[in-house]
Amino acid sequence: MKLARLAASTGKAKAAGAHARFTGPEATVERWRECYTVGMKAHVWVMPKRTVLDPQGKTIQHALSSLGYEQISDVRQGKFFVLNLEGWNRDEAQKQVERISKEVLANPVIEEFRFEIVE
Repeated sequence: MKLARLAASTGKAKAAGAHARFTGPEATVERWRECYTVGMKAHVWVMPKRTVLDPQGKTIQHALSSLGYEQISDVRQGKFFVLNLEGWNRDEAQKQVERISKEVLANPVIEEFRFEIVE
């Protein structure tokens, strides 16, 4: 529902077909199920390199500390991607996901990545 309102507020709902796709909680749940249950997937984790400052992680760590979680001494914030893979065998998926991760999802100067292919 929030996605439909967001798309409508940006004026892109009808152009992108978002209004038809995100019309209620059922549609959101169905898209979530599809994302995690259909075919072969790649899970890709992208994190800042240890030598790179992570101001977002530091902010989260300070917030946790102020909420009483002083035991958490460091937080690193990264990104997680789920890619639905169609038409590739496992070996081809492995090669292509590595290439996509290097060239598109991660900035190799400041980030590192890892991935797994799941069926």
